[in-house]
Amino acid sequence: MLATLLVVHPACSSDADPKQLDEESLRGYMAGEYYLIGRKPDSTATYTGHVTLRDEGGVLQVMRTIDGKTDKCAARFDTVASSDRIPVLRMHFHFDGKEYDAVYRWQSDPDNYPRFTGYVYLADTKSPGLEALFPIHQ
Repeated sequence: MLATLLVVHPACSSDADPKQLDEESLRGYMAGEYYLIGRKPDSTATYTGHVTLRDEGGVLQVMRTIDGKTDKCAARFDTVASSDRIPVLRMHFHFDGKEYDAVYRWQSDPDNYPRFTGYVYLADTKSPGLEALFPIHQ
């Protein structure tokens, strides 16, 4: 019987990717309000704002408000570092009349809320900008 388990178990699990993201659970976990602190690419200029993440129809919708200007976009899950498949959240948004791309990693803070840190890029960025999103506890 042990030999059967050893043969069957690897065959059953070979198709399962242990690093496969459960996007539905992640969208629910990430939904909420966040404080935004950032630094623009190729600059020392900093900014603050507010970000709202909402799971709408299976898509993580993003509303970014900085200096009273709001931009809406959708976030998508991806992986980086080829074989390591490190999960990231990507966004493409407008800010100050320019198109930006951002890549964020997330982790849980001590209260089990998500916290994001990421790099922000323009098409010709030499030094990426930085952003951190901190949950607003209500």
